[in-house]
Amino acid sequence: MYLCAYTFLLFVWVYMAGFTPQDPSVLCMKGPVGMPKVRAFLLSVLFVTTLHILAYTVHAQKATDRTGGYRTDVVLFYPSGPLSRFFNRLDIRSYEKIAKEFGLSTGPADFSFINTRASFFDSHGERKFHVLIIPGGIPWYWFKTGPEKNGIDCRGVKNILSFIESGGSVICICYCGSMLFVTDLEMLCSTMEEIKQGKFDEYRVHHGVGLFKRCCGVCAVNATLRGPQESNMKKVPGLPPYPRITFLPIKMNMEHRIVQKAKLPPVVYQVVVGGGSIIPDKGQPLDVVGWYPNGTVAIGIAPYGKGRIIMSNPHPNITGKSAERFKNYVMTEHARNWKWTEEMIAKGQKLLNDVHDPDGPEPDWKLSKAMLLYAYRRASE
Repeated sequence: MYLCAYTFLLFVWVYMAGFTPQDPSVLCMKGPVGMPKVRAFLLSVLFVTTLHILAYTVHAQKATDRTGGYRTDVVLFYPSGPLSRFFNRLDIRSYEKIAKEFGLSTGPADFSFINTRASFFDSHGERKFHVLIIPGGIPWYWFKTGPEKNGIDCRGVKNILSFIESGGSVICICYCGSMLFVTDLEMLCSTMEEIKQGKFDEYRVHHGVGLFKRCCGVCAVNATLRGPQESNMKKVPGLPPYPRITFLPIKMNMEHRIVQKAKLPPVVYQVVVGGGSIIPDKGQPLDVVGWYPNGTVAIGIAPYGKGRIIMSNPHPNITGKSAERFKNYVMTEHARNWKWTEEMIAKGQKLLNDVHDPDGPEPDWKLSKAMLLYAYRRASE
């Protein structure tokens, strides 16, 4: 198609220029034979502009399907509007940066995108993208609640699971991303309401079910997600055990292809906030990438249909200066979302002086890149 279009436009240009293309060397002259240089220049600009328009049009036709949505490599779930404060934007920005490093195209997804089947599949039932990134945040606010009824509904849940089942990959981050897919939850901290009432002197254990299961009666991973991570909840008088942030030493599975691909050391210190432990039910396959200091699974990959759910409970994708911003976010905006008072926040911020990355950003970033590349290649097979 490109060759035909280029040939046609070339002959049009030559015809307007007033010479025949019998001698190709003519095209290398300062100006076509028998034509003023100004006219030659204008026609050259017209010619190049036309080609750019043609290329853009062809690309747009490839990128857009008649049924709606667009085609890309990686989709990043991060809605705009008031509910965006319940999403970790640094998770999204970091994976967008990683995708660009690999030359992969990216696109955003809001609630409407998630709830629309045509966003995921074309009219022939083929997937429109390979990888879906689900960030950390406070996911129970992501579902259709309140007077506006804005959020994920059961159509969206079905679309996500159908996408994975057909061979797509999902990277879900933090306790919050993983809790969408599992069957059961074990929360080792006070609820928001309890914190608001001052009930946080001891760890309060709450049992529940995964959010897809609770809202729509379906799940993808037969496992219990337990957290926040015990290794991260140092008891401080006057403060709830959550939220907290630190760099925990994650023991890497040196036999795993992701770890080998990234050439990682045996231990990588990674940012942990919620950091759930994945405890699979008997018979549930789980490909372990890394373990917490207490021996529970920190990063694991569960199959679902033909696809993969990569549960990254730490945040290895948040490093360097972004990690410094993340520390401040956790102990301000995120703490306020969890009903901390300003006095609690001021006290919590003093704890940040002791939060540092012992091994620097390099191994974390290598791990995140290897996870995205793994997700993309598995979905492209």
